[in-house]
Amino acid sequence: MNIKKYTQPKYFTLEELIDQTTFNQFGNKAWWFLDEKALITLDQLREAFGALTVNNWAIGGAYQHSGFRHPLSAIGAKLSQHKFGRAFDVKSKHYTPEQMQAFIIANPERFPYITTIENASQTKTWLHFDVRLRFEPNIVVFNLVQK
Repeated sequence: MNIKKYTQPKYFTLEELIDQTTFNQFGNKAWWFLDEKALITLDQLREAFGALTVNNWAIGGAYQHSGFRHPLSAIGAKLSQHKFGRAFDVKSKHYTPEQMQAFIIANPERFPYITTIENASQTKTWLHFDVRLRFEPNIVVFNLVQK
């Protein structure tokens, strides 16, 4: 019997991808909570856009809820894709969220697992993507805040 071996991302550490509460509670076992398609996508985004930040709490930064969020976290929606390990908010020093979104929409074959993006004109400082199951043929761009 062949057992599939999952690989860790090339460019991201566990601490960059989960909140501090989850890391303190589970340590390296917290990899269990992250979706493999999302991890592959993070590496694809890094290769397309260069250095990206998800969480930086482990090095004294302010971000700790941009990746996996503990299920009891009050941050975001109760059933947020972040709480399933399928959503990440990435920040770039070199590209705006709007630039990254436009590139992803224009090149969906480079990011085959992205199914959903939060409208970057609303997020302003980060690009939210997720890999939730969807049946639409194209990437869905949604507005979290209704105008």
